[in-house]
Amino acid sequence: MTRAELKEGISQKTNIEIIKVSIITESFFEIIKQEISHGNKVTFKGFGTFFPKKRAAKKVQLIKEKRTVSLSEHYIPAFSPSELFQSKVLN
Repeated sequence: MTRAELKEGISQKTNIEIIKVSIITESFFEIIKQEISHGNKVTFKGFGTFFPKKRAAKKVQLIKEKRTVSLSEHYIPAFSPSELFQSKVLN
């Protein structure tokens, strides 16, 4: 599903104009990105939690360039689904 399909689905289900749905969904995504970039978790009961995940420093090989590079410790966005969400997907 794409953002456009999500917006269209919400618009049809709620009978709200697509432009208003677009503003809301884009704001929703921006707030989640902003919170995670500030090191905060975003939790939705029954759905899951978005959070910044710490990746340790490591060495990686660049095969085409035939050299090894060190990556410093960094954070990536991650998602952990709730048990309810997992049970819905697995069944």
